[in-house]
Amino acid sequence: MRENNGELTYSLTGEDGGAGEYYRDVALLTDEVLVKLHEDPSIAKFGRYIALRKLETWNPDIYALEWLMIGVLWNVYHSRATVGSVYAGQLLSSLYRLRSRSREARRAVDRLKGIAGTTVLALRHKAVERIQLHSFARLLGWLRASGEFEQESRRLKIWLDFLRGLPGKESAGILHRAVQKASWFERRSLECLGSYTSKVETYIENNRQRLKWQENRIFCSRERVEYHLNMVGADIMNRVFHAGFQAAPEKIVFLPICMRNKPAGACRAVQEGPGYVCRRCSKTCRVHAVTAMAETCDSKVLMIPHASTAFGKERIPEGKVGIVGIACVLNLIPGGYKARDMGYLPQCVLLHYSGCVMHWHPEGIETCIDMDRLQLMLEQGKPSSKS
Repeated sequence: MRENNGELTYSLTGEDGGAGEYYRDVALLTDEVLVKLHEDPSIAKFGRYIALRKLETWNPDIYALEWLMIGVLWNVYHSRATVGSVYAGQLLSSLYRLRSRSREARRAVDRLKGIAGTTVLALRHKAVERIQLHSFARLLGWLRASGEFEQESRRLKIWLDFLRGLPGKESAGILHRAVQKASWFERRSLECLGSYTSKVETYIENNRQRLKWQENRIFCSRERVEYHLNMVGADIMNRVFHAGFQAAPEKIVFLPICMRNKPAGACRAVQEGPGYVCRRCSKTCRVHAVTAMAETCDSKVLMIPHASTAFGKERIPEGKVGIVGIACVLNLIPGGYKARDMGYLPQCVLLHYSGCVMHWHPEGIETCIDMDRLQLMLEQGKPSSKS
């Protein structure tokens, strides 16, 4: 068993300071989860639905992840979804899109998000005994209204459309089995990955008052099973998009600003596109170390201020750019979806722990990653020098 540092929600590092054991554990659990999920015919049927409508050409393992996601999010949030959730989701999600217009708009929308997250979206209601199509639609409304599940709710809306085209008994059965699999996953993932997330409940309890009225209240109060879902989800996405990433002629590493060892005023990084390029003002900075290593693999590094700004606004040509996203656990699945939606071929490496001042720690903690794992990814994707 591992002990997390202070009140940090998770930590991947063992006694040797490395994360090798974590990556072995999550790979084994992912193998087990995929076998368990693909036993159900629902995933193959959804894949045929996608293929007939030519919506995309994704691997069935992504569909398996989404089916599991339905059950996990239902188990965690269904008691908060009301009759008005669909309307609230449409209204609030449209307001959230205004955040990018100006700094003043962002502050106003964030205040609204904090109020909604502490009042109407936090209220728990009488639990629904069994998931049904209409209650699943309410859940998606609540997810959109929360402002924290934009990518997930977009993907699950496709599942909702698929289920609406089936006989009622069949759609109810698919949803019910997803919830059953999610209950199994919660138990099994706690056994396999629980040592890495042992401080989640403590963090939530100790920060309950601080997070009141804050726009990140829902994000910072996510349950352990959601951490485990993102861990397994990231491993699935890495497998599914690995070949495309290797084939992409250009590679970019996206780093969070919590990896630098200087505050914003002292860091000399210069802006380039959606991020910042390291100017190597500190030899001990981990951003400097990643930048130097990536250069040997013909890759570029951008430091990203916030996950929401990572990919810019314009979709890039398909298959041209592979990215390695460095992120904390709760940003893994939505980051992978967003990257793919924008035309990138994504891979990810997890931060060993969360430490950014915006969400997790009052002063901020310099975070780190498994450098060997990142280097291997970039070396495997390096263009061959052979003609």
